Amino acid sequence: MRDLTPEIIKSLNNDQVELLLELGDLAKSEWELTVKIDEMRKQGDKVGWKIGSGDTRAIHEDDEFDALISLRFIREREMIRDKIAALIKAVAQAGLGDLGLIKRQGSHYGIDLKKRE
Repeated sequence: MRDLTPEIIKSLNNDQVELLLELGDLAKSEWELTVKIDEMRKQGDKVGWKIGSGDTRAIHEDDEFDALISLRFIREREMIRDKIAALIKAVAQAGLGDLGLIKRQGSHYGIDLKKRE
């Protein structure tokens, strides 16, 4: 298993670099969306959106209101996760399946990289 070191980066061809750049961009987008979702949920807790009772008077008092208002971010994050999974496969197929980052993240994104060996 190799780490993504400056020496490894220098040895990559243009296609491999482009795949890793795109993977990095998507990883950043996933992180930003996760932060937004967490912030919305924390704000909801602070203002008492979750009142803990099954008897609600308005939609903003419903226990699932935080999921409802963060739905767009959740959906976008899932689409990005699908793209990340496809990119991890492409990176492995481009000869970089032995990178530690790819090996560690493959299973996290539902990819069995052992099938490729």
